[in-house]
Amino acid sequence: MAARAIAAALQLGLIDRLASTAEMAMENVASAIGAPAVGAHALAELLDGYGVVRLRPSGVSLTERFREALEFREYLELRLRFADLVWPDIQALFPFLLCSIPEFMARSRVFDLFRYDRCLTVNAEALQSARRWTELTTGLTRYEAPAALGRVDLGGVGDFLDLGGNTGEFALQVCRRSATTRATVVDLPVVCELGREHMARTAAAEEADRIRFLTADLRTNWALPQADLVSFKSVLHDWPEADAIDLLRRGAGQVRPGGRIMIFERAPLDLCRHRFTYAMAPDLVFLHFLRPAAAYVDTLSALGFQSIETFTVELEVDFHLILATRPI
Repeated sequence: MAARAIAAALQLGLIDRLASTAEMAMENVASAIGAPAVGAHALAELLDGYGVVRLRPSGVSLTERFREALEFREYLELRLRFADLVWPDIQALFPFLLCSIPEFMARSRVFDLFRYDRCLTVNAEALQSARRWTELTTGLTRYEAPAALGRVDLGGVGDFLDLGGNTGEFALQVCRRSATTRATVVDLPVVCELGREHMARTAAAEEADRIRFLTADLRTNWALPQADLVSFKSVLHDWPEADAIDLLRRGAGQVRPGGRIMIFERAPLDLCRHRFTYAMAPDLVFLHFLRPAAAYVDTLSALGFQSIETFTVELEVDFHLILATRPI
């Protein structure tokens, strides 16, 4: 209900009206959202209970905490959209999610949306379908990436290879932090086409000149360049463990001697420490694919990588940030 109340207040324009004033009388709230008094009052009471507004006899005002949260309005709306997309599957199929992930994936609508086999041939239908989920993943990366990159020394990184790099948002943020870095984003043809559109909308000309897209299916095609820094950002959790480890081994082979590999992935959910919220619904559907850092660290160690560092990055759930160096 917190999500529904906030989404309704955003959709009806109430949040915008309250953000521009110190307080609004209840009769004006009803008029602003086009609701009878009982509906307007119900919404105000819900929002008050969830700490979004303060309801007084004189009227309604946004709380200071929610005014601060509005700095991240885009992220808030993304989380709402993503949770709304996933929640019907959790509600209808929760026993399958717990007990039989193949059955859950076969029945779920969200896994039908994230269909990589539909991203191999560029056409209008494929672009429209992939745009629905790449807009969500791009938006999440925009806010998640700084938490990782703030801990990574990008000095000396000439060539950067982002495997499964989606629309290039992660590569763009790397290039914005390192003026000498040239990025190659590897993904499926439809995703790369959407990535070029994303760069045209959001990147400065100088940034876009340093970011190229290379179409490849990482399950079959590894004719890729080597790089000083190779990354997997929110990629490995898409795959069963054997496939994920195979991808990691192949990706490690693209690191130049003396270069580094970077993994930024969601950690296993700790539902005792992180009280489950509606916004965590998209994380929950990957319950069986979220692995401890050791699953990746042990593989890198066996491949001879050195100076392996592991950090925990706390966002809405915990993330692993793993950095390792290939010996010269």
